[in-house]
Amino acid sequence: MSRMSRILENLLIVLLFAMFSMIVILVLLRYVFSTTIIGGNEATVIAFVYTTAIGAAISISRDEHISIRYFTDKLSWRAQQTLGQIQLILVTLLNVLIAVYAFTWIERTGGFLMPALGLPQLVAQISIPLGAVLSVLYCLARIIDIRQQTAPGDQ
Repeated sequence: MSRMSRILENLLIVLLFAMFSMIVILVLLRYVFSTTIIGGNEATVIAFVYTTAIGAAISISRDEHISIRYFTDKLSWRAQQTLGQIQLILVTLLNVLIAVYAFTWIERTGGFLMPALGLPQLVAQISIPLGAVLSVLYCLARIIDIRQQTAPGDQ
């Protein structure tokens, strides 16, 4: 999983740099030269959607998703591990539902064309099930990791 994470993180770096570059170029073109790149805004939004979907999955792999641990830190190690597994199972189920409904949504609307780029909306929409499937994989990997951990002092 760490190899896949590195690949995805490098992809995120490229996408974020491309978004930054495109926004700078679009601003310069608009305010200095009174012109624009047709489809530039759409391309930037699509890149943003992909970075969000992939970034959410990577945050699961690193255990960096939003959580308030005040109460869970007061639990025993075993209770924390059990609660962590329950949390990951719930996140897995949510992402499975998101992926299933996203494919239904894409089937209905994915063929419509984007106004500026002329690409099918499928190009942007597929990011949702992609992020959900990656999240499921990372949740399952984390559940396996949690199950293989031993309690402090049991080594």
